[in-house]
Amino acid sequence: MEQKFENVEVLYERAVSYKQEGNQFFKSKDLNKAKKKYHCALLQTRAISSRDTVGRSMSFFSSSVNSDLKYTAPADFKDKVESLEADCNKNLALIFIVEENWVKGLDYSQKALDFNEEDEKSLYRFHTCCMNLGMVDEANVAIEKLILINSSSALYRKAKQTLQVLVKKQSVREQKLYQNMFKG
Repeated sequence: MEQKFENVEVLYERAVSYKQEGNQFFKSKDLNKAKKKYHCALLQTRAISSRDTVGRSMSFFSSSVNSDLKYTAPADFKDKVESLEADCNKNLALIFIVEENWVKGLDYSQKALDFNEEDEKSLYRFHTCCMNLGMVDEANVAIEKLILINSSSALYRKAKQTLQVLVKKQSVREQKLYQNMFKG
């Protein structure tokens, strides 16, 4: 059993290293290499998670499973792995936002929010992608949540104003469209 723990520790350290390398590539504006490193880090964290899940699944189905195959990570270790996974998803979301790939940015910001739905960076990135995809309702929910978390942020208040302008423009366009539909 101790051997298994050392193996997941090695995977974790490798994941941390990949994330740090990704951070360096991001800082040097080499986004493709940064993406690759963050994905490598995510593969390591998922390998850790699958070992834990497999161990629990096997012990659930058979009480006669060899105890060496069972592995359950301590809670604090699971928290560290989840935090690392959330950070990598958050960083990937930022890269895709920089590249203006709103769909992928939205996907990765949502994955980060799955770990912590009140993470400000993830919420703001989610909001940004929603705005650029025309998902006004979702963008509004995200910005309202951000303002509740940090009401003193000028950035969030400005984002709320920008969203309100977008909603007005969209409403005017819809009114004109409906007027034209019924004129003819």
